[in-house]
Amino acid sequence: MRQISTFFARLIGRELSHDEDPWPALLTGLSLSANQIMTQPMMPAKQFNRLLSNALNLSNDPGLGLRFGRHAQFFVNGEVGSAVFSAPNLKEVLRSLDEFSRLQAEYLSMEIRVEGSRLQLRGQEDVSLSDTRITQHEVMVLSLQNTIEMVLGRPFTEGQYHFAFPQPEHSHRYPQAFHCPCHFDATATGVDIPRALLELRSPLFDSQVWQRGRSRAAALMAELNNRQNRLYSHQILSLLRSELPPLPDLKQTAKTMLLSERSLMRHLESEGVRFRELQSQVLQEWAHHYLIDTNLSIDAIAGQMGYQDTANFRRAFRRWHDCTPSDYRRA
Repeated sequence: MRQISTFFARLIGRELSHDEDPWPALLTGLSLSANQIMTQPMMPAKQFNRLLSNALNLSNDPGLGLRFGRHAQFFVNGEVGSAVFSAPNLKEVLRSLDEFSRLQAEYLSMEIRVEGSRLQLRGQEDVSLSDTRITQHEVMVLSLQNTIEMVLGRPFTEGQYHFAFPQPEHSHRYPQAFHCPCHFDATATGVDIPRALLELRSPLFDSQVWQRGRSRAAALMAELNNRQNRLYSHQILSLLRSELPPLPDLKQTAKTMLLSERSLMRHLESEGVRFRELQSQVLQEWAHHYLIDTNLSIDAIAGQMGYQDTANFRRAFRRWHDCTPSDYRRA
């Protein structure tokens, strides 16, 4: 059974409580009480979706998410919050969201990757959200915006927001809520962030708190992965895609995931995949980017990707695509 933090249900209740008690209407069709939502950390995703659907009907406002979403955050407290907000810089804050987002909403998966001058962070659900989908995606992006702005200490205006749905009728309200240009009909919902911002130091950085938080969050993720039969290979691909070449090796990746090399290799072996295969997959993606999206020479591309000898890059590329890098670029 998928779970989600009760934090969002509490925000909804507070947003709708200005005139009268909204909880009887919000809880229609739910087996939870208002007291349980206010005292328990998690609730079933199906019941949250029903509560949000009730809230949309009660408010008669399709833009309700823009209202309560302005207060939304990922991991506002607790050990996982420490793993996110005590990180040293914006890049590590976002990487922690990528790694641990399912601890707040088990049906939401984040993927982070570097594309040229931008870091892309995208989220997708693995369950049907029915009539609440647009609202939940809006709140996800507002949560990302709030997290980024907590580090920046100012409005985040340099990025781009992408939404995996057509432009809604209430989109005229978006400029008041979102501080970056918004694009619709995307393949996935998320944010593009200039790489120039990623090394910005977080004012909340605390090395000891961050390391303790990461350790606890990693243990919780391992438990969740075991319950949901999630693949470590997916986590590794996401981690590798968040880095510029040269890519981390097995030792560095295991350290980031708070695992021993032997444990990580054992997990991958059980999934029938090797670390080098995952690393090669991401290197192919970078080679495609450099050859198609830049004018860099083959020698320069080989150097960017961590090859000390261009001949080694050419041999690897021929293994991948059965042609030379120059032929691939011309095609």
